[in-house]
Parts: sequence; structure tokens; C-alpha cells
Amino acid sequence: MFDPEFHNLLLRKRDETVENNPQAISLIVARLELKPDNIVLDATAGTGQLLPYLFKRLTGSGWVDAYDLSCGLLEQAAAAYGSSAKARFILGDVEHDAIFGAYDAIVVFCMLPSFDDPVATVKRMYDDHLMPGGHLVIGFPCSKEEINSLHADMGKKGEPHFLDSAEELASRLTKAGMTVSYTRDDDSAYIITLTK
Repeated sequence: MFDPEFHNLLLRKRDETVENNPQAISLIVARLELKPDNIVLDATAGTGQLLPYLFKRLTGSGWVDAYDLSCGLLEQAAAAYGSSAKARFILGDVEHDAIFGAYDAIVVFCMLPSFDDPVATVKRMYDDHLMPGGHLVIGFPCSKEEINSLHADMGKKGEPHFLDSAEELASRLTKAGMTVSYTRDDDSAYIITLTK
């Protein structure tokens, strides 16, 4: 269930982590294998921390649909990156709302444990919105232990969706009918790539 206060606090903490690890973010974005004209869904855009990394690769007519369910965070993203013709800022909940469009790439950045049903949410985006040959990347620019500690420290010990090991989550995603093409789970990054 969406808790706006927790969501905003979590994304502020995420942004602190992101600013300190641009190499890991570059690895996450590289797994999308973007081409200049691709259309990308940033399913958990927050304040737009990924946008400059995505813009660097979308040098043609491509753009990003930056979704978030916090109006305040999207306003921050639009203020920082709205002058670019490469982004549309969309207030919405990718887990529960209808998403309109098909995407060459989808990224779920640092928010997977906050979904009520992470595997079902990823499957819906994969099945209904990812173009054939496209990549859906789940990424964190730190270890799963840091993410789980962040959730625990913020009073979400009862949260049922702590981040599993990449191997465990990849197995669950595969059992749900998706193709896992890459995993990484170490101290510097947590990345799972699904290919359609």
C-alpha cells in the first residue's frame, strides 16, 4: 500500500546513494542497450536521477516517459530536467494504474521492494509494454544488503518485500515466464536484466 511519506523519504535516501555511485548507475543504464531513437519507460523516476544518464544515450529522436506516483518528486524532476525535449513526466503508479505505450526499454530503479507484488508488476510491464528484443532492467547502485538495511532503518521491518538475492529473484521471474539474460549481485551493484 502506498505511503507517500515513506516513498518521499526513501527516494531522498536513494538520491543520496545515487549521487555517490555514478559508475554503478552507468552499468545499470548500459544493460538497457539503448539506441539513439529508443523510447524508454523509467517506471520509478522519483526526482529524475537516471534521466541525464538516459539522455546521453538517446541522441536521436528517442525519449523517456518518467513515471512516479509522487507529484512532489515529479515536480522536482521536471524542474531539473524539464527543459529537455527528451522526457515526459507522468504522474502514475506503474503497479496499479494503466500504462499506455510500448517501450524499447524499461528500467525499475531502486524501488522494487516497495511494490505490493514485485514479480507480478514486473511481469505486467514485461508482457504488456516491452517491445520484442527490448530489455527491462531492475537496478540498484549498491548492494541488496544496503537496500534492505535502508528499508529496515526507515521503520519498514514488517515490509514483506525485502530484496532477494539476484539469483533468487531471477528464479522467480523465470518461473513467471520471463527471460533473465543477466544478473549481478555484489557490493557495488544489484542488476537483473530481462530480455524479450
